[in-house]
Formats: sequence, structure tokens, C-alpha cells
Amino acid sequence: MVTPKVLILMACYNGGAYIPAAVESLLTQDYDNLQIILSDDHSTDETPEILAKIAAENPGILRCYRPAERCGSAQKHFMHLIMAFHDAPYIMFCDQDDIWHPDKVRKTLHRMQQIEEKNVPAMVHTDLRVVDRELKEISPSFCAHSRLDGNRLAFRHLLVQNVVTGCTMMINGTLADLACRDVDMDAMLMHDWWIALLASSCGKAAFLPEATIDYRQHGANAVGAKDVHSASFLWKRLTSQSMRQSLKAAACQGKAFQKAYSDILTQEQTEILDAFASAVDASFFRRNKIYFQYGLIKKGLIRSVAQILGL
Repeated sequence: MVTPKVLILMACYNGGAYIPAAVESLLTQDYDNLQIILSDDHSTDETPEILAKIAAENPGILRCYRPAERCGSAQKHFMHLIMAFHDAPYIMFCDQDDIWHPDKVRKTLHRMQQIEEKNVPAMVHTDLRVVDRELKEISPSFCAHSRLDGNRLAFRHLLVQNVVTGCTMMINGTLADLACRDVDMDAMLMHDWWIALLASSCGKAAFLPEATIDYRQHGANAVGAKDVHSASFLWKRLTSQSMRQSLKAAACQGKAFQKAYSDILTQEQTEILDAFASAVDASFFRRNKIYFQYGLIKKGLIRSVAQILGL
């Protein structure tokens, strides 16, 4: 039986301490038709030499790559890689410091094939096992740890709250092609959030409720696992006005998304985007009327209360 090729895009920057273990977890997958791109965003440590050595030891499956100019963030780096390597049937994304479980590719692809239809954009994401710097378990489930529902993939829900972690995603070639449009990168909050919105709005999105990766927490993560059970999380949400700021940023992202994909959005989706954009600076009662009318409420008691109060 011929298995489809799966392309893994690994974005690296000053990750010399973690890269060998991360790449080893890719090479020990129980799926044999893999192509791995090791991309270095102009690191200043030993990362380029480490990548070159690993690639030389694994010819054929590994390829080193370096953008012509520094991307400057994980989000822009991954989007650059999608645009440079979007012709594979299936694409996955790898962070430089995570450890993939040996069956991650196979299980994610199986879930993808369960939902996929010809020429329809599709995305699958999974749960994660949260670990510390030394790979000791913090929580067996990122979703439980962060009080997120991985199945909450409706367009209106994703607009206000992302539940998709990029290093667990698989997208098909049709979705990758759509993601290659000229978009406002500065308004895009994260590549995984943007791609999840795209899959939800014009294709299919699904969740595999199983941890397929060890998600390392070491203080330098671009986006980490938040312990919503902690007093510090509650205090920050209720005193820092971070919720109001995050909603404004999400609304800005929504405007950019609408501009990029207005030709394929439904009338209902356009109405939701317009309403979300107008709610951010509206009065207390007007804002919450819009949120409830269009179902634009975050999941979780602390998050939803902070959103409603405008904190």
C-alpha cells in the first residue's frame, strides 16, 4: 500500500540545546513517507551547524533551509515556510523544543483521512502532554491543564479563542494553498490561529483527543501552557486588562482575515466578523449584547467573566 507523503516543517532559532532530541523524535516516527525541512531563522548560536550535521547524517529525508531574510517570529517563520513548501499532500509543523510521540504522524493522518473530502481544505489538531524542561510531566493533557475544549472549532468560537496548538496540526494541500494568500502578517496573532480560522470558515477542522507530543515548558516558549487553576492566572485576568487587549488584537486579526478571504466567506461569517469588530470599542451593554447575540464568548468561567466585564 502506497502511503502519502507528509511534509514536516521545523522552524528553528537559537535552539541548539533542544534541536537534536526534537529531530530524533521525528526520525523515529512509525510512518515511513516523511520529508523534513529544517529551517533556521538566522540563528546566532550553534543551530546552523547542528542542523547541517543532522541533515548530512540523514540524506534524503532531511533538508536544511534558510530564509533569505530573518522572519523574526515563529508566526512569520511558519507562514514563510508554508508559502515556500506548500505542494505536499499533507503538512505538519514542528517546534524546535518539543518531543513527538512515535505514532504522532500516523494517528493524525488517520484522523485526517476520516474527515477529508476531495479538494476541501482540512485541518486536524491533537492534545499535548505538558512537560517541564527535563521532560517531567506537568499535566497529561494540555486541554485539561488550560481548561480548553479542543472540539470548540466553530468559526465564531475560534474568532475569540484559539484552541489549536500549531505543533499538533496537520493540514492538507488544499488548505496550505489557501494559506498562501497575501495577508497582513502584523495583524496575524499566530499561524495556528489563522489557519484554524481558515479551515473552520471554508473547510473542515477536527480534534484528536489524544496527546501526541511532549510540549516542553521552559520560560522561552512563544506561547506556553497556562495553568488556569492558579491564583496568578485569576489575578492577572481580573486586574491587568489583558482580556480587553487580547479581544482588540483578535478583532484586528479578524479584520485582516476578512480582507484576505472576503471572496470565500459566507454572508453569515461576514456578519459575525463585522459584529466582532464593532463590539470591541462599544459601550458595556452594547458590547455584551453583540457577544451573546453572535455566540462570541470565551469558554471557561474566569475567561468569560473577564470578557464580559471588559477587564
